[in-house]
Amino acid sequence: MGRLLRTLSFLALASCVMLTLSNNVCFAISDCIYSGVNFSDGAVACQSGHQFRCSNGTWRSLDLPCVSPPPASIVIDPAACNCTVEEVKNCDRSAQACCVSLESGHCVKRCCERR
Repeated sequence: MGRLLRTLSFLALASCVMLTLSNNVCFAISDCIYSGVNFSDGAVACQSGHQFRCSNGTWRSLDLPCVSPPPASIVIDPAACNCTVEEVKNCDRSAQACCVSLESGHCVKRCCERR
């Protein structure tokens, strides 16, 4: 069995070399090409706003829109999330504490109950 597999592999390689010499192109039969890029069987690519899967050398529509990339990470300045002396004093007047929460990527400060 191992010898047969080696022989078949050699024949496939030889065929590929012959195709390369004659056409300057040699791809696996199950691969798909989009925008000059070779995709392996099963790969998904966004084409014209829709997802397509490579299936045995043919692009097949998945009838799904392309997923947009997630939004960029928001970098919070830690100093902006600390209550200032004035904010602490203001909350102390009403026997509360200055609390900070993260809302929509921004630090929001407010007076809240002391725990």
